[in-house]
Amino acid sequence: MTIYEIIFLAVILATDAFIVSFSYGLCNIKNVKKSAILLAAGTGFFQFLMPVVGAFLTTLIFGLIQTYAKYLAGTIFIIIGIKMLFESEPDNEQYCKKDEIIEISLKTVFLISIATSIDALAAGSSLYLMKAPVLLASALIGIITFILSLTGFFGGKFLKKIAPNIICKSAGAILILLGLKSIFL
Repeated sequence: MTIYEIIFLAVILATDAFIVSFSYGLCNIKNVKKSAILLAAGTGFFQFLMPVVGAFLTTLIFGLIQTYAKYLAGTIFIIIGIKMLFESEPDNEQYCKKDEIIEISLKTVFLISIATSIDALAAGSSLYLMKAPVLLASALIGIITFILSLTGFFGGKFLKKIAPNIICKSAGAILILLGLKSIFL
């Protein structure tokens, strides 16, 4: 896996955090700067941590799956991509009420961070199976997630014209293509 593919994967994995942050950016938030940094740091950290955990767990069973590694890695990417396609439907998105002021708590950040990084756990397995540099990839995933989360939060009002579900669908389709590349090339 090349560095460009890893960066591409990082952007795709950061899409969930971007969309959540974008949604919060549309809302009236108490302590805007603090909330934006807290949300970006939480999602970035968990997006870094989960691929490392996924790769470590894969090392425990690698001997059993070594023969099928490229097929398993590709299948994981395809499943994550399909999941993103189905989760991007507009009726699955929640928007805040116009006059409501929201406070983002540590508990909220923790739950959002875990929910948006589950895909990165599976991606960690794929990174290991594809013999990619897992720590480098995880660091890039975390940093890119942090940056995109901040961008989504502060750019929410400017990006209202782009439907978040279109961004997520595009990311899902790209992951499916990456999975197919892994299996057939």
